[in-house]
Amino acid sequence: MKLSKWNYKTHKYEDFDSPAVNPSLYETDMSKMVDCANCGKTLEFGDMYTSKTIHTEIGLGYGVCSNCYEKEIDEFRNDGKNL
Repeated sequence: MKLSKWNYKTHKYEDFDSPAVNPSLYETDMSKMVDCANCGKTLEFGDMYTSKTIHTEIGLGYGVCSNCYEKEIDEFRNDGKNL
């Protein structure tokens, strides 16, 4: 699935080929199974975090798993420190 991912170094969105078949922004059922927008891992929506880098056109973050979220935090600390 084609999504947009923020690049802290260039300060621009880039096309991102997500392995996720069923990524989600919002669910009313927290037990619904959806895919991590970054790695494609399937888990309950309630166990996901809002991505800091993978967004819609208007900046809403997709759900990502805890491992991918931690990588985003590290990326922000390393590349986003000069924002």
